[in-house]
Amino acid sequence: MKKALILAYDFPPLISIGAQRPYSWYKYLPDEGLKITVVTRHWEAAINSSEDYIKPTASNVVCEENRGRKIIRVPYYPNLRDRLLLKYGAEKLVWLRKILSLFYSVFEHLLFLFDAKSNIYFEAEKELGSSKYDLIIATGEPFVLFRYGSLLAEKFNLPWVADYRDGWTTNQGNYRLNMLQKIQLAFFKTRERKYISTALVVTTASPDYAKSLAENFVNKNIEVIYNGFDETVFEKAAEKTFDKNVFYITYAGTIYEHQNLEMFLEGVERFVAHYSIPHSSFQVRFFGIDGQAVAKKRIQKFESLKPYISFHPRIAYAEIPTLLRQSHILLLLSSPGADWLNAKIFDYLAAERCILLVQNDKGILEKMIKDNTAGYAADSVDDVKNILNTQFENFKSGKNFSGSAANTYRMFSRKAQAVRFAELIKSTIK
Repeated sequence: MKKALILAYDFPPLISIGAQRPYSWYKYLPDEGLKITVVTRHWEAAINSSEDYIKPTASNVVCEENRGRKIIRVPYYPNLRDRLLLKYGAEKLVWLRKILSLFYSVFEHLLFLFDAKSNIYFEAEKELGSSKYDLIIATGEPFVLFRYGSLLAEKFNLPWVADYRDGWTTNQGNYRLNMLQKIQLAFFKTRERKYISTALVVTTASPDYAKSLAENFVNKNIEVIYNGFDETVFEKAAEKTFDKNVFYITYAGTIYEHQNLEMFLEGVERFVAHYSIPHSSFQVRFFGIDGQAVAKKRIQKFESLKPYISFHPRIAYAEIPTLLRQSHILLLLSSPGADWLNAKIFDYLAAERCILLVQNDKGILEKMIKDNTAGYAADSVDDVKNILNTQFENFKSGKNFSGSAANTYRMFSRKAQAVRFAELIKSTIK
């Protein structure tokens, strides 16, 4: 049986899509004839704030083995910048921490001395030296893991796969960089070219990311492996039952600056005002919003909507299917030209509820909703108001959105995507 070593900074028990992607490989690839070892960092406490990400962990290396699967968890020690944040808080020494952030972001790619994540490299090096492997997979970000993949592949004469969960120098947010950040980006481009030149295959989570990467790396084999949804969690969830008393719109996850949240809220404002909707029968729920102060302020500016909006903490992934299936509309936020495949769309598709995209991205999200007959994309505030009115009238008359009749969303399960990844890995090893 062939063996693959996965370098993954994010991994359960951390709750994030970045953790679920490599976990799905760890879970399913052994069923496809591949032994898997994951080298990751300790994740111990619940992550509810930025400070929780950088707290020191246990100082020992922990190994877990189970039926062709192995996890090696390594200690994490915060660097000087993070120790200052933990000791003095986010309001003090801001400029010093910004300078240190810039310093570390550059020098972690040059010297292990300044790389707080380097325990992953050194433990992977020990593992590769003590056991025979056939392939290395490094998933970013953090993209310093690509450095590890490149160095280890060269040292042990192995092929390696560079996996992009998001873009690095091709990231959608790079157009807003200041001059110093542009200089930093130029440095990252030299590092990215150096690392990727040694990768045998490049994988990424979205066709749009693949297109950007193909423009930068014209001779590389670039394949799309979607993040997908966990079909086992959806199978165990409660039956597909709408709430019959309250019309729920649900948003689960992070709200980003570029997403047109205000268009959605203005549409809701017009909807409840025009149709005199009582808040007892209509609610908009935001889950995972408690740690997002900026997003929360954006919502709270709409004071007239206060009775219609509720905030909730982040919930475990196992609870998401039931939550989504109680809802009548699942909110997806974007903006035109964003070219960003929001990972939550896969859970939304699996829930078989009406997806409302605000604002229409004119790209991958609109295409996925259209291809799967999964909902609507709003181009304006009035679009939002009219779509809400139609779906609310259906709710009152007992006509509920049924999702894609063709069940095309099943191809996006994590198991299906892992099977596809296994085929790619086997052909790469050959």
